[in-house]
Amino acid sequence: MKRFESFKLFQLREIAIGLTFIGGFIDAYTFVQRGHVLAAGQTGNIVFLSVDIARHNLPGILTKIATMVFFCLGIIITEILKHKNNRSHYWRLTSLVAEFIICLVVGFLPKTVSNLYVVPLLALVMAMQNVSFDQIEGMGYNNVFSTGNLKKAIIAFSEYFYHKKSNNIVVAKTYFELVLGFSGGAVVSALLQNWFTIRTIWFVPLLLLLVGGYYTWLLYRRDGI
Repeated sequence: MKRFESFKLFQLREIAIGLTFIGGFIDAYTFVQRGHVLAAGQTGNIVFLSVDIARHNLPGILTKIATMVFFCLGIIITEILKHKNNRSHYWRLTSLVAEFIICLVVGFLPKTVSNLYVVPLLALVMAMQNVSFDQIEGMGYNNVFSTGNLKKAIIAFSEYFYHKKSNNIVVAKTYFELVLGFSGGAVVSALLQNWFTIRTIWFVPLLLLLVGGYYTWLLYRRDGI
């Protein structure tokens, strides 16, 4: 366990990239299968909402507003969990368990079920994942959208040319890996939807078993319980 001594387990690179892959996967799923709404990308939803308002698209307006509200609710819930369990890291598994259940249930829902009852729930657990796992090797990052990660990668890369510090390259590489992880998740999701359509979301619980199981195993080994 020596490689884990310099930072906390939830900050591990492989966990961060795995969760970022899932973030891209779910956003691509909701965009294609659930009315061009992003479960996590609220900036995009604000733009889409503006278009829906201009076009008097009431169902689209309600779905996007509900999605943003539930994303905020997910942040609040996670902050409460964090402050009530600040002496243990096991609380972070709550977000992954909730995400596992929601994604499993969503896969059973037919296309006829309104997006209003689907996307906000996914936004809720996306927010919980994002707040629960918000650092990679001591640095802040986002695992459900990628604009901030791309910005930090470019800034670190640019700083290298001014200061020639090798650490800047390490930081840039880390954030570029996150961007690739997110885009990779979106691409894989889009490809799988060609065959599995609405059921594609069922691949997320499998991914969560891998990432969450790995994190749980590391906590178990570290704590010896």
